[in-house]
Amino acid sequence: MSTLAERAEIHSPQETDDWKLKLDIPTMEKRIVHYPDDLREPVLWLSGYLVSECGRDLDVLADNSRKLGVQMDATTWSRIIRGQWNRAATGKETQPLVNLKKLLRAIEALKRDAQLKEKAGLVPFVKTSRAQAIFDFITALRAPDRINKFGIIVGRTGTEKSASTIEYCRLNNHLACIHQEAPPKASYSQFVTDLAVAYNGGRQMSWDRKLNLIYESLNEKRCIIIENVQRLYIEKKEADQPVFNFLQKLQDEKRCTIILTITPVFAETLVKKLANGYFEQFIGRAGGVGEFLRLPDLAEPEDVLLIAQSFGLQQAEKHLEYLVKISQEPGLIRILFGTLQKAKIAAEREGEKLTIQHIKEARGE
Repeated sequence: MSTLAERAEIHSPQETDDWKLKLDIPTMEKRIVHYPDDLREPVLWLSGYLVSECGRDLDVLADNSRKLGVQMDATTWSRIIRGQWNRAATGKETQPLVNLKKLLRAIEALKRDAQLKEKAGLVPFVKTSRAQAIFDFITALRAPDRINKFGIIVGRTGTEKSASTIEYCRLNNHLACIHQEAPPKASYSQFVTDLAVAYNGGRQMSWDRKLNLIYESLNEKRCIIIENVQRLYIEKKEADQPVFNFLQKLQDEKRCTIILTITPVFAETLVKKLANGYFEQFIGRAGGVGEFLRLPDLAEPEDVLLIAQSFGLQQAEKHLEYLVKISQEPGLIRILFGTLQKAKIAAEREGEKLTIQHIKEARGE
């Protein structure tokens, strides 16, 4: 029995009903190992797109690409994903099915389209000074020669942790970097299941197969970002913390980068628990308490201005003091983003440019 991910069925009219194709990351990497360097990562992204955006259906993939002006049928896409872009099913080398540049452009078109759909109706991402600090922090820890590859980001709700880490993964989205929200409760089984699914596994896989998939998907170039890790701490169990134990072992064996975001309150808990020895080793892997990235509670005025301008607010500089006060209300920067979004929608509905009056009306002032 295979120790990799469960088989994921993908059907098209050109294939027999019992044809099956694995899409888990370890299998995909082996399947396309002979592809040119600049094609492997895009095809790996394509396998994730097939799972998340096409419901594992090659006909949907072909239809999506056709709408973008890419004329490739389901059979062609299936052969590309199966590692047969430049090889026959027997393994014999052949002429490429599609010109390399044309194929890369096709995958890039799908990628851009997916990103536009993902962002439709959402607030724009703005690379503020806090966001830049998060980007720099993660990138530094991902360096291959880095000794400490655990990273801990500390910040209150509304300090751009989630928006920034999600955007970082989007920009590194060939499954080299994944973003995962901690389960609502400290469930080890739920955490492992969610992580396996992130690597194109299935929720109904056996426990051993989930673990094997996770381990085989990771290496020193991969990064896992886990949000709100404080949910995974079990107060009553002291030194018996299943998820933290799992993460330590995973990082030790695979040398992957693991980024954890936590609240200031939980950061204090970690420091206090140093005394009992359990978290001493864990924090040591992060380079010590002094290496935590601690985000300031309040946004810098220049960042508030940048955010307002990204929404197209007219004369934003003139109203900066007012906008800064909004960003410092309970909920912090989220309140500012929410207000601007609400006001922007109202302005567009009226066919007008966004002004401070729209913002005041959105706030009921």
